[in-house]
Amino acid sequence: MKKLITFGDSWVWGVGSGFTKGMTKNEYDAIKEDPAIADKNCFRRLLCEEHGMENINFSEPASSNQRQFRLASEYFLRDGSIEKDSVVLWGLTSVYRLEYFDSVRNTFKNVFLSDGEDTVSKLVAMKMFDEAIETERLFYQIKLFNSFFAQQGVKNYWFNIFNDHKFTGTVDNLIFDGSSLLSEITDDKQPNDKYHLSNWHDTDRKIVKALESGMVNPFTKHPTKETNKKIAELFDKTINFKTGDLI
Repeated sequence: MKKLITFGDSWVWGVGSGFTKGMTKNEYDAIKEDPAIADKNCFRRLLCEEHGMENINFSEPASSNQRQFRLASEYFLRDGSIEKDSVVLWGLTSVYRLEYFDSVRNTFKNVFLSDGEDTVSKLVAMKMFDEAIETERLFYQIKLFNSFFAQQGVKNYWFNIFNDHKFTGTVDNLIFDGSSLLSEITDDKQPNDKYHLSNWHDTDRKIVKALESGMVNPFTKHPTKETNKKIAELFDKTINFKTGDLI
């Protein structure tokens, strides 16, 4: 069976896709990260059902770009898992997230640079981070993986999730003309008021518009089940999943 391999953060994973109108916050909190609900309602699942594909998913709630690149490296390079008829959809999240290895807990940890309570976040945000530098680094990682996928004969496509990233060079397979999913669902293609930090408390013009129109839930501002259907339709209008080519 042809595989759809997905990378990204909570929007790709399907956080909040089980929200129903009138749900209380306690009710929502109980289901917002239920894997079964997310896997049923998320756009990646809808695409697979429509096109008879198997979903290999690496997206995670609150994931950083760094984590997604690590997981991809482990899957494609360390484990040697790749099939030429696969289609890779890779969502790009905020550069204000990072991953580091916690040697005390012997695990990788994702952090938000907007989290003023986290010691590592505060240190990196003050002394070790620059938005332009991190965006440029993201661009070169994209180019590197593009070269890898081209060598393997695999069709892969990138898309912005919250921010309409402006890179120093061209990414030919950055779909929606670089417009983010947030920009697409709100039909607001104008530049964002500010860089969206991609945390649940961050708001800007576009996320407020999505909230007012009921496209996202009022608690964590993730796409509803109906909005996931709309996102699946956006991909269907852009990619021919039978051939893996752009329409």
